[in-house]
Amino acid sequence: MRAAYGFDDIRQNESLIHIAEALVHEMAESAVPGRFLVNNFTPLKYIPSWFPGAGFKKHFKMVAQMSFEVVHRPFEEAKRDIDEGRKSSYPSMAHSFIDRLPEDGDPTRAELEEIARSVCAIAYLAGAETTVSSATALLYALASYPEIQAKAQAEIDKVIGSDRLPLVKDRGDLPYVHAILKEVSRWYTVAPLGVAHSNTEDDEYDGYFIPKGTIIIQNNWAILHNPEVFDKPFEFIPERYLKDGKIDPSVPDPDIAAFGHGRRICPGRHFSNDGLFVMAASLLATYTIAAPKDKEGKVVPMKLELKNPVVSKPLPFKCEVRLRPGREHLLQ
Repeated sequence: MRAAYGFDDIRQNESLIHIAEALVHEMAESAVPGRFLVNNFTPLKYIPSWFPGAGFKKHFKMVAQMSFEVVHRPFEEAKRDIDEGRKSSYPSMAHSFIDRLPEDGDPTRAELEEIARSVCAIAYLAGAETTVSSATALLYALASYPEIQAKAQAEIDKVIGSDRLPLVKDRGDLPYVHAILKEVSRWYTVAPLGVAHSNTEDDEYDGYFIPKGTIIIQNNWAILHNPEVFDKPFEFIPERYLKDGKIDPSVPDPDIAAFGHGRRICPGRHFSNDGLFVMAASLLATYTIAAPKDKEGKVVPMKLELKNPVVSKPLPFKCEVRLRPGREHLLQ
């Protein structure tokens, strides 16, 4: 929200955040293959909304209303803040776009403003759910593999020390932390089936004829769990990306599938990777994540359960978060 619109006080925008979260949920549910019969039998789109079996029309109308509010409301608030001299101290996409819009009366302003409005909304909506899901999976991995977490913390302590938090510029000096994030992206595939594509022309692949307009679903999960490419694909092994203490460029990068493909590849992948790196490195520098224990002090086995095949979201799980000794000052 801050990166997209520059909002300083998130508490003032809780209602907007709740609507955005609900919209992301509805969009993810709607994108599930086979969720609506109209996707497979398109003539149904012509039946009236009162007709039996046309419940999808009411659903999409509700989603459209939610989408309109999420797209327009925060952008208009950002415009009003600028007009009233309350420009955020944080840089944001909205303020950058608004500053560069042509004057009122310019024939191109309406179109450019609509593009800016949509880009800001997409930046927030597309990144919120996926990034949070990846961060949650990271917490699970750290709690489940304490030896991996200890190696990452030792690397941070050696390279960064305890006087400051890691920054994006430190990524090259923290290859093990970088490898952990690569493995999270592969091992936990946030978009297992990606987003459906459609070919613009007749095509052929491996002897299969694919007529124009075919809905194509890429199995990202299978790509990233292919044992011919990734040895022991169901195990969490950051070392697979390392060679001689550095990131091995010969190992396929999970980003080849994790962020989509072709012209529709996620344009915010670099922003997402940077944000996750800072979050992960800062977390490792200050806290230790551990599996929960029962009343007798025995470690309780953890299990990662997921929901929604479009945006794979971990179900709630228990873990312990402990502040590392001598790191209190990093929280100030």
